[in-house]
Amino acid sequence: MNRPKSFWQRYAWVGVAVLCLAVYVVLQSSWFLDTLKGFGYEPSANVAEIEVDLELTQQGRRIFAATRPTVEGSAEFNEHCDSHDAEVSLLGCYTDGRIYIYEIELAQLASANKVTAAHELLHAAWERMGKSERRAVSELLEQLYQEQREWFDDELEVYDSDERLEEIYARAGTKLKDLPAELETHYAKYFQNRLKIVQFYQDYEAPFLALRSEMEDLAEQINLIAVEIEAERVKYLQDLEELEAQINRFNACANRVGCFTDEAEFARQRGTLLAGQVSLEQRREELNEKITVNNQRIENYRVRQEELGELSSAMNSNIEPVETLK
Repeated sequence: MNRPKSFWQRYAWVGVAVLCLAVYVVLQSSWFLDTLKGFGYEPSANVAEIEVDLELTQQGRRIFAATRPTVEGSAEFNEHCDSHDAEVSLLGCYTDGRIYIYEIELAQLASANKVTAAHELLHAAWERMGKSERRAVSELLEQLYQEQREWFDDELEVYDSDERLEEIYARAGTKLKDLPAELETHYAKYFQNRLKIVQFYQDYEAPFLALRSEMEDLAEQINLIAVEIEAERVKYLQDLEELEAQINRFNACANRVGCFTDEAEFARQRGTLLAGQVSLEQRREELNEKITVNNQRIENYRVRQEELGELSSAMNSNIEPVETLK
């Protein structure tokens, strides 16, 4: 006679099935996969420095290690990120589960490497989001985009709706200082101090903003003074022509006997003409000085334009650096 099976014997298969399902879920989780991908990863010195400066949370560090970031020169970077358009300044990419960062060597723009790393990390985080979380974050991002549309540049127009939200997600998290509390809470999953990253962005943007502001001021002054110069030049030429006509009449009168009533009248008119010549010469010199000063402004504008071009070139992996003589 067979003994009846116990409860555990009868339902052991259920426990095994549940256990197998739990193991499967863990093995397929982003936590496990990221831990596995990041296992044994040894960042280079510059990547390790970037990671420290970003002040990542434990989750942020896990994703960062899983993407095995590298900072590269132009040739390697362009190959990995398929960047071959000199008209587009690509600073980083997240592709095939890896983060690649173009190395900015210009000291005043070096913080761009940190912002790029954080930007690409957020692309990796976006990829790992569950549907419900992404839906909630997307709603917040869409509202943010509508409220601050002028801040987001026209480059977003080339993305489709899903890609556009992902790009807004990466940009807002690294560049916008003021965000809704719900988004701040979300980004805090990856960054202990998100505003520090925003400061990195402002640091490398500062030289661009300073040059553009200076160029705008110079352009305004140049155009304003150019109008003054032209008006003064026209008036000077008119007055010069009138003075020359007066001198010609004076000389003609001097050659005619009795044209001047007396010597005193001759001396008076001659003195007036000489004073007019002195005055016009002074105006000519002042006008030339104004032209010289404005030409210096134009030269300063050209120099600032070159400096701005050098900054832009330093952030473009498809532009070869120009060697300078020392």
